[in-house]
Amino acid sequence: MKTIKIITIILFAAIIIVPLAFFNTEPNSVSLIDNRKLAENPFVAEGDLTQNVQNYVNDRIGFRNEMITAYTVLNDKLFNKMVHPSYSYGKDSFVFGAGLSVDKRTNDFHVAFAEMVSEIQEYCTARNVPFLFVFDPAKPAVYQDKIADGINYNRDWVEHFFAELEKRNINYLDNTDTLKKLRENGVDGFNQKYDANHWNDTGAFYGTQAMLERLSQKCNNIHVNNIEEFSQKEELKTSLLVSKFPIEEYVPKFGLKTSVSIRNEDYLEELELHPSYQAFGYYVNKSDNVKDTPKVLVFQGSYMNSYGYKFLMNAFSEYIYVHDYQNVLDFPYYFNIFQPECVIFEVAEYTFTNKYFDYQKMKALNYNPPLSALEETMYTCQNVAAEDLTIEKGETLTKITWHTEQTYPYVWMTLDNTYDMKKVKDGYQITIETQRYEAAADALKIYGAIS
Repeated sequence: MKTIKIITIILFAAIIIVPLAFFNTEPNSVSLIDNRKLAENPFVAEGDLTQNVQNYVNDRIGFRNEMITAYTVLNDKLFNKMVHPSYSYGKDSFVFGAGLSVDKRTNDFHVAFAEMVSEIQEYCTARNVPFLFVFDPAKPAVYQDKIADGINYNRDWVEHFFAELEKRNINYLDNTDTLKKLRENGVDGFNQKYDANHWNDTGAFYGTQAMLERLSQKCNNIHVNNIEEFSQKEELKTSLLVSKFPIEEYVPKFGLKTSVSIRNEDYLEELELHPSYQAFGYYVNKSDNVKDTPKVLVFQGSYMNSYGYKFLMNAFSEYIYVHDYQNVLDFPYYFNIFQPECVIFEVAEYTFTNKYFDYQKMKALNYNPPLSALEETMYTCQNVAAEDLTIEKGETLTKITWHTEQTYPYVWMTLDNTYDMKKVKDGYQITIETQRYEAAADALKIYGAIS
C-alpha cells in the first residue's frame, strides 16, 4: 500500500514538474497548433499583470501542443465534438473556421471601405487603367446548410456593402455566386475539412476564371484560362491545416504546366511592405498565348496567396501581386513602381476588420489626380536645386525625396512618365524603378498643385 502511495505521489509530481521543466521561454514563438504568436513576458506586456501571467503560463507550458491535440482527438472520438482553437464542426462532419464572424452589421467601417475602393478605382480610371474589385466568400456562405444548429447566420451586411459599391459605380465581382453555382453542379469549391478558412484549388480556378471573364469586359487581350492548361490530381491530407488534428481527406491539386520566370528577389530587398503582411510576387510568363496580355497588379489576400496565384500566373504576361492587408492603402506607391496596365483588388469576406484595413487611414485617403487632367493655371513647375533632392538609388528601386518647406495639396514628378509624390516629414517623396530613373534623370521636373 505504501509503495502504491509513493508511486502515485511520484506520478502526480511528474505531471506537475515535467511540463514546467519543458516550459517554453523562446521569444517570438509561434504555435503551429493554432497559428498564432504565443504570449510574451508578462512583466513587460501591456494590460493586466494577472491576466498576462495566466496567458503566458497557458501558452508556454511544456507539451501544450500535445495536450491540446490529445484533448481534441479524445472529444472527437468520444463525443464527435470539435474542441480546437482554430476549427469547429458543422453538420455531416464539415469543418469550419472557429471564430469566423457570420453576423456583422453594416457600419461606418463598410462605408469607409467602399470609399477606399472608389478612391482606388477613380485613381486607375483617371489613368486609363481598368480596375476590378473581387469579393470572395467565406465557406459558411456557400455551405449554409452545413452550419451547426444554433448559429444565427446573418449575412445581410454583405448586401448592404454591395449597395454601397453600386452607389459608387464600382466594377466588382461577387464570387459567392460563382462558388454556389459550382456546388449546384456537383463540384466543391471548398474542402469538407482541410483548410476550412479558404477555398480549394478547384474553387480558386473557377473563382479566378470569373475574375478574368469580368476583367476581359474592360481590358483587351485577357487570356481566360482553360482547365486543360493545368495538371490535376488529388492529394491526401492526414491532418487539418496548421494542426495535428487527424483527418483523411483527398483534396484537389492543380499544377501549372507553363514555365514562368520569377523576379521576386529583384524587389523584395527594397520594396516597402507592411511588417505583418509581406507576401509579394512578380512573375513573367513568355508563353505565346499570353504574349499580348497586359501587365497586371493584384492586391490579394490569403485566398489568392495560397491557391489562386497559379491561375493568374498562367493568364498574364506579367503578374505582380502584393499582400493587400494594409498595403493597399498606399496604393499609389505600388502603382508608381510597377506602372500596371490593369489592376485587381481581391478580398475575402472575413477580412473586413481594422486588423487588415485600418479604418482611420481609409477615411484619410486622398490620392493625387492626374497632372494631365489639370489646366496649366492649376499647378506650377518648381525650381528644384540639386541640394534639395536626396536620391537613394538601389539595384532595383530608387527613392527620391524633394526637401521643401512649402506645402501643396498635390505634388508630381515627371521623368519618362508622370509620378505622384507623397507628403513626408520634410518634403515629398516617390519611389520608382531605378532603370526608369537612370534613363530619364536629366528630364526630372517637379510640379505642385496651386491651392
